[in-house]
Amino acid sequence: MRIALLLLFGFSTVFFAQKKKNVLDVVSNIEVKMIAMKPLGNNHLAKLLMPFYGFGFGGNLMTPINFGVGVDYNVLFSNVKYSEQNRYGNIGSPTITNIDVYLTHREIISEDFSLEEMAGFSFYRQTNLLVDAKNQKLKDNATGFNLGAKGLYTLDREGYQQVFISGKVNLYFTNIYNENTEIKKFYDRSIFLSFNMGYRYNF
Repeated sequence: MRIALLLLFGFSTVFFAQKKKNVLDVVSNIEVKMIAMKPLGNNHLAKLLMPFYGFGFGGNLMTPINFGVGVDYNVLFSNVKYSEQNRYGNIGSPTITNIDVYLTHREIISEDFSLEEMAGFSFYRQTNLLVDAKNQKLKDNATGFNLGAKGLYTLDREGYQQVFISGKVNLYFTNIYNENTEIKKFYDRSIFLSFNMGYRYNF
C-alpha cells in the first residue's frame, strides 16, 4: 500500500510539474521614445505644415511564440509653413495626439538583436488654436491604420533593457464635408511617415 501511494505521489508530482512548465508566460514591457513625423501626399498636412516632432509612450505583451499586442500614445507638434497661413485658415499651433493599437511579431536575429513587425489601427485628435480668440481650440478627430517595423538592441545580459529605432507608416482619414471632391480629399486624408528612437524596459 505504501509503495502504491509513493508511486501515485511521484507520478502526480511529475505530471503537474511538467504541466506547469509548459504554461505559456507573457512578457510585458514599457517604452519611451522621441518621434519625427512627416505627412506625405497632396493634402493640407503635407503642403501647409512643417514636419511634426514629439514624444511617445508605449508597451506591449509578448508571448513565447513571438506574437503579441501593443499600444502607443504619441504627442506631436508642428507649425504652419511661412506664407501658407491664409490657406491653412485662422488657426495655428497644430498638435496631433495619436493612439496606435497593433499586433506585433518578433524575429530573434541574435542574442543582442531582434526585429519586430507591427500592424494595427490608429486614432488621432488634431488640435489648433484660433488665432484671434485667446485659448480657444479647434479639434478634429480622425482614424486610420498603421504598419511598421522596429529594430532592438539589448543592453544587458539579462535582457531587461533595450534601445530601438523604428519606422512606421500611418494612414489618416477624417470626415470633412465639401461638395468639391478635390477640396474634400485635400483636407480629409493623409499619409504619415515617422521615425522613432527610444528605450524599452522588459519585465
